[in-house]
Amino acid sequence: MIPASNSLCAADLGSVAPTASVSDSTQITAVYRVYNHGMHVVDATADYKINDLVYGIRTTLHAGGLLSMFLRMDIQSTAQGRFDHDRVQPTGYESTGYSRGQHRAVVLSYANDRPQIVTLDPKESDREAVPQTSLAHAMDTLSAMAYLLENVRHTGKCDGNAQVFDGLRLSAMTSHGPFKGEVPSSYGQKFKGQALRCDFVGQQEAGFIKDSSHLDVMKAPHPGAAWFQDLPGVGLTAVRVEFEHPKLGPMIAVLDRQPTTQQ
Repeated sequence: MIPASNSLCAADLGSVAPTASVSDSTQITAVYRVYNHGMHVVDATADYKINDLVYGIRTTLHAGGLLSMFLRMDIQSTAQGRFDHDRVQPTGYESTGYSRGQHRAVVLSYANDRPQIVTLDPKESDREAVPQTSLAHAMDTLSAMAYLLENVRHTGKCDGNAQVFDGLRLSAMTSHGPFKGEVPSSYGQKFKGQALRCDFVGQQEAGFIKDSSHLDVMKAPHPGAAWFQDLPGVGLTAVRVEFEHPKLGPMIAVLDRQPTTQQ
């Protein structure tokens, strides 16, 4: 889906590249703790099945740490789709739950290789609409994640780009790498040592809030990185993800425990 130098070819991956994948019917569950400005703010769980042909992902987000005492957040999102050689073809996306003071729901379907809004509740009348002409080949956030993981697992590279649409905003995502190095050890990082790092940049292109005083910040490119390790029984897995949120600043997600599998 998704910038530096010193790219590694597939043969360079060595001990960190998976030698075998899990069964096509295996569901993997990975749990992450998310930090912002040193505080544990979100607990995130990803349940996913990904093989050469199809993918399915479900994520759940809850307010975590001390933040859970003051803020209510409970969001579940799902996405499904197919892989066609080096392309991803989403078939559906849904996100529902309580966030930013009220219940929210987004449902997208896909036709003619572009997303269609089925449900958007509440509608945000203070936000500019994303032109339909800009949505060709766009995919939801979870499908973009599946694209990156499948690309890294099967090619040993994470060079690519995608247009990402969440029902409100359209962003351009570019990624480069991987680059071999150590996983940062801050924020209670449990999975340490050598890893493959994919660098990425996201930049919102449409769907801005009208007359926003933060427009320059929203339009700016926001960098991030993901570190992947080959974990026993589950293969190449993101053990740490860092990204720059345009409003909240640096966000860091760390894998909390060994992922589990279920047939």
